Amino acid sequence: MIAGTTAAVVASSAANNNTTVVINTMPVGSVVAVLPPNCAQVTRADVTYYSCDNVWYKPQYQASGVTYLIVNPPE
Repeated sequence: MIAGTTAAVVASSAANNNTTVVINTMPVGSVVAVLPPNCAQVTRADVTYYSCDNVWYKPQYQASGVTYLIVNPPE
């Protein structure tokens, strides 16, 4: 019975190795040139934001084109 339990634990452990965790290390106020994939566009109080994995971006226009400012979640 011990061998069966060990095999189940190893199989369970191997299945969890495919999990990807993304941690945003960029603080509020940072600027990025490109949004991560699959961001949702959200409009609050006539302001457009993009929400990507609990990180909020506000587009801003500069001489080089559109960039995205990391902001606190809108209220």
